Amino acid sequence: MTTIVEGIGDYAASLRYEDVPADVVDYAKRLFLDGLACIYAGLDSTPARLVEQTAASLGGHPQASVIRTGEKTSAQHAALTNGVALRFPDFNDIYYGPAWAAHASDSLGALLAVAEWRQRNGRAFLEAMLVTYEVQLRFSDLPAERNLWHRGWQHTAACAYASAAGVGRLLGLDGPRIANAIALSGARANTFSEIRRGKIAMDKALSEPLAASNSVFCAALAESGFTACLTILEGPYGFQQAVAGGIDVTSLVPQEGDFRVPRIAIKPYPVQGMTPAMVQAALELRASHGLDPAEIQAITVFVPEEAVTKPSWDPKKLDPQSKETADHSFHYCVAVALAAGEVTAAQFGSRWLEDPAVRSLIGKVSLEVRDDLTALYREGARPAGIAIHTGRGTFERDVLYPKGDPRNPMTWIDVTHKFMSQAVPRIGEERARSVVERAMRLEDERDMAAFLRALVACRP
Repeated sequence: MTTIVEGIGDYAASLRYEDVPADVVDYAKRLFLDGLACIYAGLDSTPARLVEQTAASLGGHPQASVIRTGEKTSAQHAALTNGVALRFPDFNDIYYGPAWAAHASDSLGALLAVAEWRQRNGRAFLEAMLVTYEVQLRFSDLPAERNLWHRGWQHTAACAYASAAGVGRLLGLDGPRIANAIALSGARANTFSEIRRGKIAMDKALSEPLAASNSVFCAALAESGFTACLTILEGPYGFQQAVAGGIDVTSLVPQEGDFRVPRIAIKPYPVQGMTPAMVQAALELRASHGLDPAEIQAITVFVPEEAVTKPSWDPKKLDPQSKETADHSFHYCVAVALAAGEVTAAQFGSRWLEDPAVRSLIGKVSLEVRDDLTALYREGARPAGIAIHTGRGTFERDVLYPKGDPRNPMTWIDVTHKFMSQAVPRIGEERARSVVERAMRLEDERDMAAFLRALVACRP
């Protein structure tokens, strides 16, 4: 009898670019460019620099590039270093299913490193990227009655299985060896939801990239003939029982022709995934009514029930002292949007974290659950509403499908703007525009190693 990881392995080995609809390929390339934007956004973050320094001290064969410096290290260390840069800003794509959220691009650092190491072409890279993303989304879509966060499990586990599938594909492994890579990687990546509670530490940027980089080692082991427990998902002591609470996991094997990549959302702001609708509503009200922060008396944010019951929501989010905690604070994100008139990486630095107007507005924010928003949430949307109370009156705005939601998607123009805003300060406008053009026709790249050279930042 074929096990579930064997079924996933067969899928990963057999997917062909020619069988993927053009609109799916187009959206995958948009997601790819968005992921690159997020790497540039996080290159100088403290977590990324610490990981880079630590990886450099450990050494490694010069297989793949560290994008900030262009220095070569092992594929595993490059995957981790670039992956942490991507993850830190909390600016990368987001997908919601019944069981888990997914940031599918958390695997991108690993895929880039292996593609460079093995000198794969753009078409092979796209195939592996699609495999990775489609596998991870199946974990999100497991038929759980409640998000697995509430059982204490963070979605890092899904990233481990998915990354191994994509890395195995890039290594050219057959289905059985990819299955072993998936089982080796997934068995060692269950992560507790506790890491998102309270004052959120640097660990937020590490968990998924570490799982993805570990999948490089696991896939290389599988390539050499190393074997794994192939019942890791459905066995009596495996994922199905221990992590997923006994729900049916047979749907983890993607079916031919069923592509879910176009359902992934792209973030217009560097905030936690439930927050863009709140930020958009606040910014629109500020602009429409010329709101002065000083005139605001109270702010009601209308939310789905999950917003106030999810494990990462707790009192520490009312007094954020760091980027990691602030981007998970609904109160802070709404307050800084109203005070600054924009929400970019700059709004999560000390200038705004300590701003008296922002601090005053945080104290005026309250959350109120609305049943209609909860219903939309359960259908996969992330809606919100805001009512701002002033001496001039109360101003209200609902945003049911914020910019970047698949029902209100970011276009190539939008994603290009996001990429240019992050890349130009690092590689200049001419090189950045060249990267955009190459990403738009990624399937024509002859060698991803050459593409990686074009990404290397020109400033230390």
